[in-house]
Amino acid sequence: MGYFTMKKKLYFTVSLVLIFIVLLSSVKTTLDSYYKYYKETKENIFKSSIDNAYNYRPLRIFNTYTGLETGYGFFGTNVSSEFVISYELFDKNQKQIDRQIFKLNSNEGSVRFMSLNRVFLDRLTKPEDELFGKYMEIVMKEISKFVYNKYDKKYSVKLKVYLFLTNHKTTYFG
Repeated sequence: MGYFTMKKKLYFTVSLVLIFIVLLSSVKTTLDSYYKYYKETKENIFKSSIDNAYNYRPLRIFNTYTGLETGYGFFGTNVSSEFVISYELFDKNQKQIDRQIFKLNSNEGSVRFMSLNRVFLDRLTKPEDELFGKYMEIVMKEISKFVYNKYDKKYSVKLKVYLFLTNHKTTYFG
C-alpha cells in the first residue's frame, strides 16, 4: 500500500514541477516579447526575479532539451491578427470600377501567400529601414502586377494593406 502512495506523491510532485516550468517559461517569453516589442528598457522587480529563476543552469538545460525554452507566451501584433490586402480598380478616367479583397485561386497559393504576414509585421517594426522599404515596395508592385494581369490590363490598380487585431482596431499602411 505504501509503494502506491509514494508513487502517486512522486507523480504529483513531478507534474507540479513540470507545470511550474511551463508557466515560468511562458511568463518569461511573454515579458521578453513585451519589452522587445515596446522597446522598453526599464526593468522591474518581477521581471528581474523571473529572469533570475529562469537562468538557473539546470532549468535552462532542461528547457533547451525539451523545447520549452521557446515558451508558450506571446505578445504583439502577430497574435490573433491577420493582414488583408484589398485592391481598387480604376478605369482610364480614374473612376473607381470595383473594390475587392485579394485572394488566390488555390489553397496552396493562399497558404504560401500568408507567409507575407511576417513581411508585413517586420514593416511595422522597421519603418525607418530604407532597404526594407524598397523590398516592401517590390512585393506590393508584384501583387499589383498580378491583379493588373488578372483583369487583362484594362484597369489601374491601387493596393491597400490592413492589419486587423483582436481588439478590432485596424492599422492601415499601403
